[in-house]
Amino acid sequence: MTFNILEEKLKPFEDPVSHPLGKWLYIHFPPRPLTSKKMYDHYHEAINILMRELEMVHFPKTVQSVIQEYIKSIVTFLEAYEKQEFPIKSADPEEVLRFLMEQNELSQYDLASDLGGQPVVSDIVRGKRKLTREHIERLSKRFGISPATFFSAQR
Repeated sequence: MTFNILEEKLKPFEDPVSHPLGKWLYIHFPPRPLTSKKMYDHYHEAINILMRELEMVHFPKTVQSVIQEYIKSIVTFLEAYEKQEFPIKSADPEEVLRFLMEQNELSQYDLASDLGGQPVVSDIVRGKRKLTREHIERLSKRFGISPATFFSAQR
């Protein structure tokens, strides 16, 4: 099949980008799977620039919608690359607790009353003891997070 025949068959389905900015974006940063870190970095920075400009500049509605539509078309490819190249391993409940303690600059003594004493906290943090449902309920209230943060990590 030649290019001309293919073009002729696809012509009825054509939906050209009419806005000059949209044309420029789709030509220079076409939506496509990202195949390298360099490509990912370039698209990521382009999206960051566009998002910053959307926040700082009062574009006409047509320009805003062109930028937003373009961002939506690219984000899927960024997310796919991130999922493939930067996988996040699931954390067990005790790792979640250690993270929360670190982020909130808490010691084991700070959580002693919530978990039944400092020795219990120490055992949990060292992985010698598991968090109970009661512990998770108390920690969820203390940190203002959903209990699912701990339960989903257990699976």
